[in-house]
Amino acid sequence: MHALTKTWISLGLVVIALFEFYTAMSVFGDKKERAKNPKLLLNLHRAAGYVFAVYFVWISWVCVDLMKKLYAAGNYALDARNFGHGALAIALILVLALKLAFIRRYRNYRPYVPLLGIILAAGTLLLWGISGWMYLIITGGMSAIG
Repeated sequence: MHALTKTWISLGLVVIALFEFYTAMSVFGDKKERAKNPKLLLNLHRAAGYVFAVYFVWISWVCVDLMKKLYAAGNYALDARNFGHGALAIALILVLALKLAFIRRYRNYRPYVPLLGIILAAGTLLLWGISGWMYLIITGGMSAIG
């Protein structure tokens, strides 16, 4: 897969993260404006969460494969942006695993699950911003504002 294609496909991960954030905040957010059908939203949140997990692992695998191909071609340097991108991706996978563990196994830590969800949503936006948006600017796939 080409890096530009991967960048646009990974934007779908951002959309899923925003949907996850919206459904969670609709159910657990402000008491005055809570959702009318929280059970449906929680089921959608759970289903989208599993899609997010599979999508995230898949796109991470594509990134590792792309790095391997670029390195073999002698066209890859591990600069600060690439290192930060990879480290943040690994950290987000660990946060996601921790969130799932708190929900499924370690129930005493359930009060921390909403915070982990916010970290995942914000981290996904940051991850795509560092790598995807900057890649589009660098390669001319998108122009910077200003």
